[in-house]
Amino acid sequence: MMLDVDSEQVLHVVDEAVRFECPWNAEEISSRLILSGWEPVGSVSLPYPERLGRSGLLLGIENDGYLVIVGVTLKEWQADLNSARYVRVVTEGYKEIIQDCREMANQLTSLLGQRFSVEPEDLVFDMDEFPFVHVDCWKVTDIHVILGLEHLDPDDTPIRVSLYLSQGSTD
Repeated sequence: MMLDVDSEQVLHVVDEAVRFECPWNAEEISSRLILSGWEPVGSVSLPYPERLGRSGLLLGIENDGYLVIVGVTLKEWQADLNSARYVRVVTEGYKEIIQDCREMANQLTSLLGQRFSVEPEDLVFDMDEFPFVHVDCWKVTDIHVILGLEHLDPDDTPIRVSLYLSQGSTD
């Protein structure tokens, strides 16, 4: 399982996010991302598209009324109990993917550091809401950037590597 992600696309999302007006407004974020080249994906929810796509990446805008979170699925592997490789990755504690995530985190930190102030930080999300197996977190200017490896249930949910951006926390 390889983690092949276009770092420039990830950098573009963070670059847009640091320019969002405070406090974040989900509808304005959706409009701004569409203007920057993201396109609505699937059925369009009203009053704004919550799911967007660009260059093979899927982006979701979550708004629970007090916190807006932008999440980008960077890579996803479907649950496949018939695949020896999938079973090995899960039973060995995801170490192969965790190593790929660490490499990506180092690359992302380096790229972000060329444009922004980047500081490592503790996770600002509630672990009960996000099934992280591994996570790297940074404060980039005034936003939280979280790179997470997620897997809720090995029997029927995909393994995902996602990037989350927010101004606030779920703690």
